[in-house]
Amino acid sequence: MFAFPDFPAFAIPCMLASTTAEGSKSIEWFFRQCDTFGQGITLLLVGCSMVSIGTMLHKFLELSSLRRRNAFFEQKLRTVKSIIGVNVIGGVGDLCPYEYLAAEAGAAFQRHRGKVLSQSSIALCMGHVENAIGRGIARQLVRYERKLILLTSLVSGGPFLGLLGTVYGVMIAFGGLSDKATISQLAPGVAGALVTTTCGLLVAIPATFGYNYLITQTKLMATELENYASSLADRIELELQELLLKAGAEAPSPAIDHPPQFSPFPQHYTAPAPAPAAPQSAAKPAPPNPAPPNDFTAFDTPPQN
Repeated sequence: MFAFPDFPAFAIPCMLASTTAEGSKSIEWFFRQCDTFGQGITLLLVGCSMVSIGTMLHKFLELSSLRRRNAFFEQKLRTVKSIIGVNVIGGVGDLCPYEYLAAEAGAAFQRHRGKVLSQSSIALCMGHVENAIGRGIARQLVRYERKLILLTSLVSGGPFLGLLGTVYGVMIAFGGLSDKATISQLAPGVAGALVTTTCGLLVAIPATFGYNYLITQTKLMATELENYASSLADRIELELQELLLKAGAEAPSPAIDHPPQFSPFPQHYTAPAPAPAAPQSAAKPAPPNPAPPNDFTAFDTPPQN
């Protein structure tokens, strides 16, 4: 085993620390070793990193705010007796997704107010309400996924930009060497070329973790939005059914002597009209018919002598 007999054991870490301190270079030194193209790529990647971090923070705060407002509106909607009478006021941008769906469903129902008089009219009204809710879901999903495409682009494009700067820097460094070049002449150019790759990875790695977290939250909120839309449509349909039953109960029913199922005559039977009474004349009435002869008189009377 190799040993250092001339140096004490505590002197070795001190020597390594001093050597590392003397050989370390600052970030500015590495940036100066890049050529003009490499410096431009590095500045571009630094800007992309700032945009990526800002986008992730803004999207995280936006999704958290929307989810909190959705929960508050859903809790408030449970205390309302009739959802078809709710009037949601506000602009499209000011409404949370749940409020927007309720407003779209209410606007679709208003076009059928006063016309829901039968089951067929309820089916027609619910078809329009469900179509309006479906369009609202599509718009809100676009709202959820907005700006995530920027993170996707930075995740996939950042390392390629860094690799481009590195390849170009190494090409320039090797192209400027002479026949008797040493490692000390080659090292600064290669070190400067690797700066762009480092910056590209620093852009892509945080954006990857942030994008995965945000897309998971977006899918979860999209599922919650679809469940809310389904319950909203069911509640509207049930309230329309209750209105129809209430209107039918309040309408007066005609008096019927015999229920239809116990009718003594078939539905197509028509009772004959009574015959008109005969007019009374001045003639005397006919005498009654005489009693018929009794055929058994001879047997009842005894013979006389």
